[in-house]
Amino acid sequence: MVYNRYNSQSYIDTNYSPHDSKAAYDDEYDNRPDSARGPPTKSASLKEGSMFAQQPQPIDSFNTPPMSRPGPQTMSNGFGAGAPTKPSSTSVPIQPEPMPDLLTRAFNEAVRPYTNRVEELENEVADLKAWVEQLEAQRREVHAWIDKRGLRPDVPPSIAQQMDASNPHNPTAAASTLNAQLDRKITIVNFDLHRLQDDLNDSLPTPSFSACMLKFLPDISRLAALPSGPKFAFDLLLKLGGNLNSHGGLENGDEEDLRERRSFYARLDEAMVDIVRGRFREEGEGWGVAREIKRIEKTGAYLRNWGVEPYFPHTLDVMRDASGVAGAGVYHGGGTPPAYQ
Repeated sequence: MVYNRYNSQSYIDTNYSPHDSKAAYDDEYDNRPDSARGPPTKSASLKEGSMFAQQPQPIDSFNTPPMSRPGPQTMSNGFGAGAPTKPSSTSVPIQPEPMPDLLTRAFNEAVRPYTNRVEELENEVADLKAWVEQLEAQRREVHAWIDKRGLRPDVPPSIAQQMDASNPHNPTAAASTLNAQLDRKITIVNFDLHRLQDDLNDSLPTPSFSACMLKFLPDISRLAALPSGPKFAFDLLLKLGGNLNSHGGLENGDEEDLRERRSFYARLDEAMVDIVRGRFREEGEGWGVAREIKRIEKTGAYLRNWGVEPYFPHTLDVMRDASGVAGAGVYHGGGTPPAYQ
């Protein structure tokens, strides 16, 4: 009786292909995976032989022969091997000069007119600031020049220079303005001196009175230097002399007082000579000098009665010589002095 062993519980694997031929065995061997046929990788070799892997050794620059070192080689005797070497001129390339930036040049040329204009405006602004500062300084001087009664006699220099500047449309304006100012101040000073004399109920000493009047001589000389100024200066000098005449004190007959009066009139006479010459240059024959000579001679005759002489002697000589008037009409009588304010 024969049993069939070809069942599911059999130990014989019927699907197994027996190697019944050499060709079939060779074919199966040749069909292994591609990775198996490739060369072994470095990582694999290192992984497998990590126990015996060779470690990289440091390079000893002292023990390494000179010819085997990297970099440029220099001749050495062995002692300076570690010293830094100077790079050769051929190792550093020469940098060429940069080409001019045409765009920057064009921009600078385009904005140059505007930058020049900005600089001009800045200079104008600086000049205007300086001018404003000058005006503010003059304003402060004007405020200091004004007192409760008006303008003080001492004019600040900067204001005096502006006042003396001639106007081309009106050349006599400066002289007329200065004359009005000086005339007013002389009147105020004379009034104050007379009021003080009335308060004291006695006449002031002549030296004190004459000193107040002589302070105006510099301003009168400045007035005489302006166009049409000699005419105004002539009248102001006579006004100074007349104020002292109206001061009084002649009746006392004090010799010291008379001496002080003579000195005062001599100072006025010295200043008047130049003014008269200047007036002749400006007016010439148009000046009625004969009337002015009689005016001075009349006041001199009055002072002569009190022992005060001479009165403007040099001035009268210049006036007579320039006009051809003889000095025959001299007053010898008394009278009263002209009223000056």
